[in-house]
Amino acid sequence: MDVPAAELTAEVAYQIGALRVFAEAAGSAVSYVKPHGALYNRVVRDDEQAAAVVAGVVLAGGRLAVLGLPGSRLLARAGAAGLTPVEEAFADRAYTPQGTLVPRGEPGAVVHDPDEVVARSLGMALDRSVTARDGTRVPVAARSLCVHGDTPGAAALARRVRAALEDAGVGVRSFV
Repeated sequence: MDVPAAELTAEVAYQIGALRVFAEAAGSAVSYVKPHGALYNRVVRDDEQAAAVVAGVVLAGGRLAVLGLPGSRLLARAGAAGLTPVEEAFADRAYTPQGTLVPRGEPGAVVHDPDEVVARSLGMALDRSVTARDGTRVPVAARSLCVHGDTPGAAALARRVRAALEDAGVGVRSFV
């Protein structure tokens, strides 16, 4: 969708505000923002949309961390706005040689083999790199690692990734 910047800013602020109400009702709080899906991928390179998302976060108030792909326009804009940018890597997604995610509509975009997901996670944490779908090594400097919740067996897979990281001596903790 091609959403005008002012509309995107308002939508982001509204969604954060609504989420805060539900989080507080449950005795919790919102601590970070992460665009989802196509918007996540678009704000990697689209400066206007990245600025609109960050403006929405700022409009919603608070000093929320913003998750995004390393080197993205989103993280640059978040840092410039005084928010905490958090670089994120993906355990269960394929990467392009440019360090972006392979679009979901393309074959092989999602990594389904649990052993491969664990191996990729270890490589990103220990070697700060991942093998792109063409076989090249791509640098990945991230503070957060995503395992998609819609992956079958995601909770067990996340526990397995965490155990492998801890066994390798990688400290696993919250970024906020």
